Amino acid sequence: MSCEVHYDAASRTWFGPRGKDFYGPEMTLGEVIMRVLQIYADQVIQTCDTTGQELTGAQLAQLSARIAQAFKRLGLRRGDVVGISANNSTYLTSVIIAALLRGVPINPLHPEFTEETVKYMYDITEPKLIFCDIENYHVIKSVNGRLRNPARIYLVNGKLEGVLDISVLLNDDDCIAAAAYVPCPKLHGDHTAFIVCSSGTTGMPKGVTRSHRSLLCNCKNPNTYTRDSVLLSFSPLYWISGTIILLASLLNGCRRIITSRPYSVEYLLQLVASHKVTFLFLASHQIALLSKHDSDVMELRAQLQSIRVLIGAGSKVCKAVSRRMYELIGNQRFVVGYGLSEMGGLTKNMGGPVGCEGKVMRNVELRVLDKLKMPLGINEVGIIYARLRFKWEGYYRNPEATRRALSSDGLWFRTGDIGYLDSEGYLYIQTRDTDVFKFNNFQIYPEQIEEFILRLPGVSEACVFGIPDEVSTNLTACAVVRTKSPEGERLAADHIRSIVERNLSGAYHIRGGVYFIDSLPKTPNDKLQRRKVLALVKQLEIEAQ
Repeated sequence: MSCEVHYDAASRTWFGPRGKDFYGPEMTLGEVIMRVLQIYADQVIQTCDTTGQELTGAQLAQLSARIAQAFKRLGLRRGDVVGISANNSTYLTSVIIAALLRGVPINPLHPEFTEETVKYMYDITEPKLIFCDIENYHVIKSVNGRLRNPARIYLVNGKLEGVLDISVLLNDDDCIAAAAYVPCPKLHGDHTAFIVCSSGTTGMPKGVTRSHRSLLCNCKNPNTYTRDSVLLSFSPLYWISGTIILLASLLNGCRRIITSRPYSVEYLLQLVASHKVTFLFLASHQIALLSKHDSDVMELRAQLQSIRVLIGAGSKVCKAVSRRMYELIGNQRFVVGYGLSEMGGLTKNMGGPVGCEGKVMRNVELRVLDKLKMPLGINEVGIIYARLRFKWEGYYRNPEATRRALSSDGLWFRTGDIGYLDSEGYLYIQTRDTDVFKFNNFQIYPEQIEEFILRLPGVSEACVFGIPDEVSTNLTACAVVRTKSPEGERLAADHIRSIVERNLSGAYHIRGGVYFIDSLPKTPNDKLQRRKVLALVKQLEIEAQ
């Protein structure tokens, strides 16, 4: 296997290290998972910190086989959909494995989605069964009554009078007696395993199809995960990171820690200490909170000592946060990842320059195109495209969105991110193409300004946006969330304008005002909704400073 990235000047394409796939095109997730669970039958594969309940490989396999038999008795066939609107809990994993064995695609939604969003997605995917929590049952029940094809609802984390729950499937006598591992016939690697949600930064989310084969290649990695690995992520399955961490545990035979409690730095440190976590995945805002924690550096280093790899992804990790994490755990243990729900990981920065997304990953190909879709060279800024390795079914029941996302030959996926690759193959993302605005005909990339604002003491979050102007097209403005600290109380608009003016040219200066705000609008998977910021400050009648 080649270990280096290389650049083909003729096609203007960057290639990641090449390597063989671990499985052939016919293999499916359910089949591999059941084999792995049998190999690691006596090893604890899942620990629920909230309840203390542990499941071994053998127990997970048996529970999954029972639920798969129950799905068969309920008439679920290959291509039917199962909806998930739940946080991580003990029996949810077996529901996922059972669906994979039956060839039933899984559509995970965020458990805190509003009725509007739940209905929008389930109208598209039309699940036959929906698994939810006690906490959001009333939302799911209300939506289900308004669906064209109502589903059967099951609770996965408890019981309510008169409501079906997971125990009905686990304790069915016929399913217990017949429980055996029988993969779905006529199922192969190119069939859809998951329908995950796109980030929804520009509107309602789309259903992103992910095949068995693509997820096997994303998640089977014995060089990263061993039987001694202990994995932790706060992501529900709605986030692609939550799905990846779940599958990484099941496909590699290592323990995953789950919890229903929300993220806090204090709770994170408690989990790392009590479970000796070795592999930690955090969203960008979670890493930012960790980096700003007021503990002593030496104390934090000691508390994070068991961590071998900490991956930060989901949205851009700013330079100040990366530098702080390098200080805490070193640049070989802190990894910045860049990827897509549609394809998985594309690049990773392990010890590379601060602020970049790293180099192209194994078996990945990237190129940069201009607005005319012509390939650009080294250090030339354009839209990033990634080559599809496997057959992609596109956005579920949305052929128009699928067409827009692909190159004319259908081989390359348009990421929507603007950036470039340097002469060493490091990827630098400047912004989303939908975030760029113009001031006096200058292209303004918001993240270039935010990078300096976020360095200021007292700044928790920042969002640069354009305010329409008849003369200049847009005036650059900034919404800022203060930290809850003395530095945050002292932070003034002049501090923000000053740091921008000291570091950036005149076109980038803030002329549209500074708006102090309690929180920024985001999607449920913590993607900033930049387009909504201007409307929000107007709605709240916040005055510019």
